[in-house]
Amino acid sequence: MFADNYIEKVLEKKSHLCVGLDPDLKEFPTYILNEAEEKYGKTSQGAAHAIYEFNKLVIDQVADLIPVVKPQLAYYEVYGSAGIDAFWKTVAYAHAKDLLVIADAKRGDIESTSKAYAQAFFKDKNNSWQDTDKVDAVTVNPFLGRDGIDPFLEVAKENGDGVIVLVKTSNNSSGEYQDKITIEDKKSISELVCDYIVSNYPESIGKYGYSNIGAVVGATYPEQARDFRKKISKSLFLVPGIGKQGGDIEQLANSFNEDGLGAIISSSRAINYAYPSVESNDKEVKNSIRNIVIETNQLINESLRRADKLAW
Repeated sequence: MFADNYIEKVLEKKSHLCVGLDPDLKEFPTYILNEAEEKYGKTSQGAAHAIYEFNKLVIDQVADLIPVVKPQLAYYEVYGSAGIDAFWKTVAYAHAKDLLVIADAKRGDIESTSKAYAQAFFKDKNNSWQDTDKVDAVTVNPFLGRDGIDPFLEVAKENGDGVIVLVKTSNNSSGEYQDKITIEDKKSISELVCDYIVSNYPESIGKYGYSNIGAVVGATYPEQARDFRKKISKSLFLVPGIGKQGGDIEQLANSFNEDGLGAIISSSRAINYAYPSVESNDKEVKNSIRNIVIETNQLINESLRRADKLAW
């Protein structure tokens, strides 16, 4: 099960950190772009080559330090089929390095389309034409209601994969819809999503007491995170928003349960591009990425220690 596998890797590596893989060519080291251009020219294929090479570099520096990576699909889709190929190659490479992979896709549609989305990420065991890898979890947008989420849960159940539902996102305007109170239920949209998650707990709980149905709860809203932690106590929280978005590491304990578990703390750009400049050499790039992950792990663990929520 995704939840069990994640918790075991957390305890093994003493890290709750998820490194997002959000490839932005403007931020890439020049030497990686030059090599890609020399091989393929300034083409989508060249971009995809650079993305995969950069992702491998990042993964190699962090694989022994963290439990999971999270590629954001949009950055790969920019480069068409070549970009999607780079995404799946990245998934396979991360798995080979003993990392879990969350596809940050935020998918959601009518029932039949959501099922196709789910099969794309988790594979369809009855489809002999499908030979791609699978991810361990995917983020899902609940705006279409249960019709858009149920198919993900159904397909994910076959292999114990994770479905992480948007509850309270880290962006500034998230409250425009998510915080609105409904007339009939007198609850916010986010709270109604929590109710849906809890209603699906019975068949999704692993041996550590956590569900394969997780929730995205941004670090930029720590007070709401504390409330949601009580409402959906068995869910793993995917917590974006530290780093460039300004979430406070000192407030991260609100996203954890008293056992010191329950959260996946995500940072992307602050780690991916931690080196001094795009002109940095290979050694500088690698050392900067590894060092910022070590530092971030320490900061998270120290904040949990102060809150008496360190799991080890």
